Amino acid sequence: MARYFSVDVTCQCGQHLFRYAKGGRGRLIKCFLDQIDQDEVGVVEASLGARPVCPACGKEVGIVRIVRGRPALKLNQGAVQKVVV
Repeated sequence: MARYFSVDVTCQCGQHLFRYAKGGRGRLIKCFLDQIDQDEVGVVEASLGARPVCPACGKEVGIVRIVRGRPALKLNQGAVQKVVV
C-alpha cells in the first residue's frame, strides 16, 4: 500500500492552487490529475497541452502531459511552492 502525504500547492505570490496527495519523498515535479483535490485553478478539467495559470498573478503553473500513461501536470519549478499538511 502506498503512503501519501497531503501537500498544499501554492503559487509564488501566495495564492492557493490545489491540494495534492503526494506519494514518496522529494521534490514535487509532477502532479497526477486523479490525485489532485480542492482544485482552485481548474487543472483537473484541463485538456492535454493546456498551460494553467495562477488566478491571482497570471504566472504559468505548468503543462498538462501524459506521464506513465496517466494525465499529469508537469510543474514549472520556479512557479510553485509546496507545504506538507
